[in-house]
Amino acid sequence: MDVLNLIKNKKAVRVYKDRGISPKNINRIIEAGIWGPSLLAVGFQPWKFVVVTNRSVIEKIAAILLKKSEVIGIGGNRVLRMSANTVLNAKAVIVVYNSCCVSDFMKRFESIYMEIARCAEISAIAAAIQNMSLAAESLKIGSCWLDAPLFCEKEINELLRKNDKLAAILTLGYSNHKGKRSPRKPLAETVEYVK
Repeated sequence: MDVLNLIKNKKAVRVYKDRGISPKNINRIIEAGIWGPSLLAVGFQPWKFVVVTNRSVIEKIAAILLKKSEVIGIGGNRVLRMSANTVLNAKAVIVVYNSCCVSDFMKRFESIYMEIARCAEISAIAAAIQNMSLAAESLKIGSCWLDAPLFCEKEINELLRKNDKLAAILTLGYSNHKGKRSPRKPLAETVEYVK
């Protein structure tokens, strides 16, 4: 499948078959992530990945999200419950962290650079997640990129004994449903050409 078709056919998968993912395939997915764009001339790579395949730990992450859904505002609780179900159903979970290495480096300069550094880190990490998601799709493995776990950074970090900045969670598993993509706006609505 060519890349554009792969992108167009990629759907968020939230329901997975009861079938594990081989370590070889997980490593291929991670490898795609680390080949995302690095930053600045020195090649900063701000991502860190924690791969969770232990069923008990996956269940604990889902429980953290579910518990937070009970105390958060009306808009976030539905999203957190959906995310908890997706995590619980996953066969592997990649917890994605921002090491903040660019921000740490930029502390020695004027404060304006800090905001740019943070944006650059988020952009690089997002590209790494997209690479992993597309690599999974190419292996016929479904994935779902979750941002709602950011509400639970402290609790997830305590569980995983991490100190880094939580960026997202990517769930993985072989799809047990067709899924769907929301329609896309026409190019005329979203693109402006300067000639």
